[in-house]
Formats: sequence, structure tokens, C-alpha cells
Amino acid sequence: MQESTQLRDVTALTVPRVGRVEKTGDPLLPYRLLDRDGIEVAAVSEFLLDMLADDDSPASLRSYAYEHAALVPIC
Repeated sequence: MQESTQLRDVTALTVPRVGRVEKTGDPLLPYRLLDRDGIEVAAVSEFLLDMLADDDSPASLRSYAYEHAALVPIC
């Protein structure tokens, strides 16, 4: 197998936005995952609420929200 040394120009790539993590300002749910239409993904919010009930930090909730954004197909 021959290795390629040619670099890809990634500046021309376009990645469709399929959702986002939003900081809410609410200490009872500091972050939430929104789908491409801006609607809260309820299953992820429920998971984050369970984490918060287990005394996880808001920073951990933020990390898990981003992880779910990568894993959950948001249509």
C-alpha cells in the first residue's frame, strides 16, 4: 500500500448544521440539545436531568450534551 502525502483542503468543506447545544441559564437544566429546527431533544434533556440529580457538575452535563449531539441522529 502506498501512502499519499497530498493534503486535503478542508477549508472548502461544508458541514450541515443538524443541531446545537444551548446554554439555558437555568441551574435546573444548564444545557440542552436542540435539533436542526431549534426544538429541544426531550430524551437528551431527561438524561441530563438524571445526571444533575446524581450531582454531576454543569460542565459534565455540557460535555454529555455535546457527545449526544455527535451520537444522536438529529433529523
